[in-house]
This record gives sequence, C-alpha cells and structure tokens, in this order.
Amino acid sequence: MVAGPLVLTACGKSDDAAPTADVGSPAAVTSIDGRQVSLPAAGKPTAVFFFSVGCGECVGGVRSLGEAAASAEANGTGAGFLAVDMDPRETKETIEGFMKYVEAERVPAAIDQGATLSQRFDVAALSTLIIVDSDGRVTFRATDPDAETIIGELEKAGA
Repeated sequence: MVAGPLVLTACGKSDDAAPTADVGSPAAVTSIDGRQVSLPAAGKPTAVFFFSVGCGECVGGVRSLGEAAASAEANGTGAGFLAVDMDPRETKETIEGFMKYVEAERVPAAIDQGATLSQRFDVAALSTLIIVDSDGRVTFRATDPDAETIIGELEKAGA
C-alpha cells in the first residue's frame, strides 16, 4: 500500500460565510517574470487564485481569473490579479506554458515558495480563489468561481 499526501478540494463550492480575515501588512511577492507584486495591489482589491499546473480542476479557475482580468482591464475596473502556484517544484517555463494554455498569460503568476501565501491567507486546497480588499482583508473565498463572480466580488470589495 502506498501512502502519500492528499489534497482535497471542494470544487464548485462557495464558502457563503467567508470570514473577513485581516492579514496585516501587504505581502510582496516576485512573479515568475521578475515583477514585484504587492498583495493587495496598492489601493485596490486583488483576486488571488491558488493552483498547480498538475491540477485538472484548476484549469477552469485560472481561465476564469484570466477572463476576469481581461474584463477588468477593458472596463477600467481598478483591481489586481495574481495566480499563485502552490507546487514549488513547478518551473517558470511550465507555469508560463500553463498560463498561455488557459489564456491567462496577462495575469501575473508566482510560485508559493515555503507556502508563505497559502499560510498567510489560510488556503489549504488547490482551486481556491480569494479576494483581498485594499486593506488586506479577505472578503471572499470560493472554489473555481466564474469570471462574473470574480468581477462582482471585486466590485463589492471596492473595485
């Protein structure tokens, strides 16, 4: 018998009673293309999606994040977007290929080295999206929401 770690996801489920968590000062992460990304983005809410290239369920969520980012850009919605790879073994090239495949290559992506962001925002499962308002509070948490839901929740958070 082979035993190993198991990551459970609640695919398609939304946490209707998402606690508003205060995570303190902004986090600064370096994207895979070397850009500094502040979380939350300066003065605006940020949608953050936690994924892994090897997660089949994550394809739809990252695609929705990309669609929401494109919609926000087209409509002038002031919001930040970040895709966070939870598997530190995945390479920059692999992540870039995945982001291109799901048509979300405009969204900054970062690798969660040491599970820093996952722990800070209490994310234990792949395919989790959180909205962090401009004050650093998590105002929404769901699994694989669609682009319209992401935009709606960003607007509720002040976008």
